[in-house]
Amino acid sequence: MHILNPGYKFSNSLKGEERFNLVRNRYLEFKEEQYLVQDESPVFYIYERSDAVHSYTGIIAGTSTVDYDSGKIKKHEDTLEKREKLFKDYLKTVGFNAEPVLLTYPDDHVIDEVIDQEKKHRPVYDFVTTDRSCHKLWVIKDIHHIQSLQQQFAAMPHVYIADGHHRSASSSLLASEMGEKHDSYNHFMSYLIAQSQLRIYEFNRLVKDLNGLSKEAFLMQLDMKFRIQNRGLEMYKPSKKHHFSMYLDGEFYSLYLRKDIYNIETPLDDLTLKCYLIWS
Repeated sequence: MHILNPGYKFSNSLKGEERFNLVRNRYLEFKEEQYLVQDESPVFYIYERSDAVHSYTGIIAGTSTVDYDSGKIKKHEDTLEKREKLFKDYLKTVGFNAEPVLLTYPDDHVIDEVIDQEKKHRPVYDFVTTDRSCHKLWVIKDIHHIQSLQQQFAAMPHVYIADGHHRSASSSLLASEMGEKHDSYNHFMSYLIAQSQLRIYEFNRLVKDLNGLSKEAFLMQLDMKFRIQNRGLEMYKPSKKHHFSMYLDGEFYSLYLRKDIYNIETPLDDLTLKCYLIWS
C-alpha cells in the first residue's frame, strides 16, 4: 500500500501520469532500501491463502503475452479499450505488476506433487492479516521442479482467466509496444490455481425499476423464460448452473432457465451470465 498509494494525503488531486510517476518513485525507493530484492535466478513461487473456511494454493509465475494473443489463455469477457490503454500507460510508467491475473487450469498430478514436495520446507513468509487470513509463500529454486512446472504448463492446450481481463489485455498491449526492447514486457504476473481450488461466487446486479411494469406483469413476463419459485424471506443463492436468485419487493425468488427455449450453440452460450444477458 505504501507503493500503490504513496500520496494518500492528496491522492484525490493526483491523476494520470502524475500519480503513476509518484508510484514509480516510491517503488524505486523500496528497491534502493532493499525492501524489495530481486531473486538471483528465475524461480516460481507457491502462494497459499487460508481462513477459517477455505484454503487456496497456487503458483505465481510470469505468463507469456504470446499465449494470451494466440488464445491459449482463454478469456470469457470483453474489455473496454479506454481501460486497456489506461492500464497499459500505468504499467509502462511504474514498471511492475502489482496484482496477478488469476488463471485456472485442469487439475494436474505432477504440479500437485511439486507443490506438495516444496511445501515440506519452511515458507519464506508466513503471516496473518487483520482479516484473520493466513498467508504463506514458498520460493521454488529446485531446477528439476522448475522444469517440471514449465513442461506441464507448456503441454496444457488452454488455461483460463478467472479474474484480471483488463490486466492481461493491457499487458498484451504493452508487449506489442515495448516487447522488442526488453523481454520482460512480454510477460505478466499470474496466480495459477487448479480448477478444483477455484471457488466461483455469485454475480449480483441491481435493477433500478421494472420499466413501467407492475410486479405481477413482470413476473408473468419472466415466467416465459424461467421457472419461478417464491422463496419468501428465505435467502436463496444459486446452487447449480443456469440457476438465478432474484430479490423483489421484500421476497426472494429462485429462477431456473427454461432450456427448451434457449438454444445453446457454443460454449459461450452455455455460460450462466450469457444466459442472463440474453434473456434479461
